[in-house]
Amino acid sequence: MFVLVRHAHAGEKKSWHGPDADRPLSTLGYWQARGLVAALDGIELRALFTSPTTRCRQTLLPLAEARGMRIDDHPLLAVDAPTDQLLAVLEAPETDGVVFCTHGEVLDTLAEPARAQAAVWVPPAASTAKGGAWIVDRSDGPTPTLHYIAPTPPD
Repeated sequence: MFVLVRHAHAGEKKSWHGPDADRPLSTLGYWQARGLVAALDGIELRALFTSPTTRCRQTLLPLAEARGMRIDDHPLLAVDAPTDQLLAVLEAPETDGVVFCTHGEVLDTLAEPARAQAAVWVPPAASTAKGGAWIVDRSDGPTPTLHYIAPTPPD
């Protein structure tokens, strides 16, 4: 079982005047990040990985603080990273108990080749609200079970 998170709300790209990698969460995004703590309560976690962007790191920060865990940047979660390599990481058994925070664009680029390989567990961004998460559970056989966690408050 692992958790795939789309970063929480970070406002409009057009309104941000700095580098996009530095764009922070909005007020709504901060609340959504806090909501993730309660949503994942009771789920055993062993690692938190994030795209090397401020908004992804901030999405996992309340969870890291609540669990006493550190957040590690993972370059394959960035928007321009090689999709096939990230898909291989996500399909590895070592992902059990790991939370991955990434971008809607990454979810979209993962969904197409994953479906072509019959890995239908990768949800496109259209089905994942900002701040939303998917629990991907592979314990019941070759086809993972998906459980969607809607953001609180909603986007």
